[in-house]
Amino acid sequence: MSWDKYNEARKKAKQAQSKLDKASDTVDKLTGKSSKKLTKSEINQAKTAAKNAKSNKWLFAIWAIITIAALVSLLFTSTIEPVVNNWIYGDRSTTTAGDDRGAVGSFADVVTNSDLKIHYVFVGQGDCILIDLPDGKNVIIDSGSETYNSETSQKVISYIDTYLLDDGEIIDYMILTHPDSDHLFYLPDILDTYEVANIYRPYTFFVSDGKDSNQRLDPDGTIATAEEQAAVEAKEREAVAELNSEYGYGIEIGDPTKNTTNAKSTDIMYKFISRIYTETYGEDNTPAEIHYSIAGATISGTDYTFTFYAPVNPSEVYGSWNNYSSVIVLDYNDTKIAFTGDAEKEAENEILANQTNLPLPDVDIMDMGHHGSRTSSQDAFVKALKPEYAIISCGIDNKYGHPNQETIDTLYNNGVDSSHIFITAQSGDIVIGFGYTGTISTDTSTDNTEIDTSGTTDDSADTDTSGTNTNENTETTTTENTNIITSTNIESEILLDVDQTPTTLDYIIAYTGEASVVAPTTTEPIEIKWWYIVVGIIVISGVVLLIIAPSIVKSLKKKK
Repeated sequence: MSWDKYNEARKKAKQAQSKLDKASDTVDKLTGKSSKKLTKSEINQAKTAAKNAKSNKWLFAIWAIITIAALVSLLFTSTIEPVVNNWIYGDRSTTTAGDDRGAVGSFADVVTNSDLKIHYVFVGQGDCILIDLPDGKNVIIDSGSETYNSETSQKVISYIDTYLLDDGEIIDYMILTHPDSDHLFYLPDILDTYEVANIYRPYTFFVSDGKDSNQRLDPDGTIATAEEQAAVEAKEREAVAELNSEYGYGIEIGDPTKNTTNAKSTDIMYKFISRIYTETYGEDNTPAEIHYSIAGATISGTDYTFTFYAPVNPSEVYGSWNNYSSVIVLDYNDTKIAFTGDAEKEAENEILANQTNLPLPDVDIMDMGHHGSRTSSQDAFVKALKPEYAIISCGIDNKYGHPNQETIDTLYNNGVDSSHIFITAQSGDIVIGFGYTGTISTDTSTDNTEIDTSGTTDDSADTDTSGTNTNENTETTTTENTNIITSTNIESEILLDVDQTPTTLDYIIAYTGEASVVAPTTTEPIEIKWWYIVVGIIVISGVVLLIIAPSIVKSLKKKK
């Protein structure tokens, strides 16, 4: 051993001996073996040590009780675990479909025996919604595909002839949610074919790029010149000036080459805008009324009201065209359906922030935003609407991967069972019949049919991969291969028997294709096991016990 280490060891030994002597001296004073008197500081230290020892004994007792209680709680694991997991992850319970299954009426039966009908027409990667109202009026919300297809356009016209209009009738309301082609492409064809009385358009405006185009056609079918396009743009600017004057919006049409303004120079936008400025209806050729969608606007009739919830800020300049979308809720006899266009999270947040002025209602069915994309239908928005069924319009094997699994999971996590989600790419055309009074058979000999009396419904229709659908094949398809789901609430009476007893339903949804196959993500959150927590309680309390044990032992020795 070196001399330095030796001196260091001696120094430590002396320090230890000094502490021992002091401790021994204190003990002698406490026991009376020493004639020296205790100082005030030593008395306080002794009192504190005794108090700590006493409390430590109580801590030991508490630890023992906690440990025993934790072990006993293992007997109730099946009850405690769900409560703990719901507290951590939120309620993940879902609705369940009914068990009744059997043959039911046809697609045409739903149309014939319902007071109000909503059709989700399968047009590929796009949206097309047709609504037949109980007072004889009708509504078209969007009509387009990602790529223009004349056969699909003819299918839409045929569908309107078959299910929406009688001879000589006009279209009462046409609503374009936003100017993207997959919502707009077939509206000019509809305007060329039918008379339209009211047109609701978004706050997006056509601005000419100063070039001729082989696709920008005037209503008479001729190619539009740059001058003709400029004339349409001039009317757009006049409209903006009127809006600014009436509402004080301060809208400015910017550069159409940048997707950061509300100006568009696309061919399809020109086709639509040029037609609505010249649209007339009736024997007197009354000019169509052009309206601008805005939160708070309504369309009302017999037992129904359409309420617009977006756009909240019409003069806002959005980075995405989707956020100009109209968001609408249809209320018919207290059954509600939401139409959300392509509204993304930015627009959804504005709607949520505007609930003081315009509260969102609980809805029965939700048309999911942006074809089920993850950019829309965020958790907070779905949670606010509380849908029980969801419809997603998208194309077969579309390149975008719509619907996104995140959207499916959002629905699932908000109580929408996977069997209540319907996708047009799989289920095709959908019809929802409200105020249905018809006959339903419980004959189980027919396959591919469901009846769900659990409380709400959804469903979809036949997928036409070719894009064609004439009156004849539409009728054939919808009567030979139809799935129907029925829904009621406590005010409805359901009578199902083999004798075709009349049945009254709040709404009934039929689809002519296959049931959509969707499922939530299989990767579930880590389940918190109750025995994990019990072990944690015992270990943590045991560590605490080890820390205070020396004081307890010392206190017990002094007592002896």
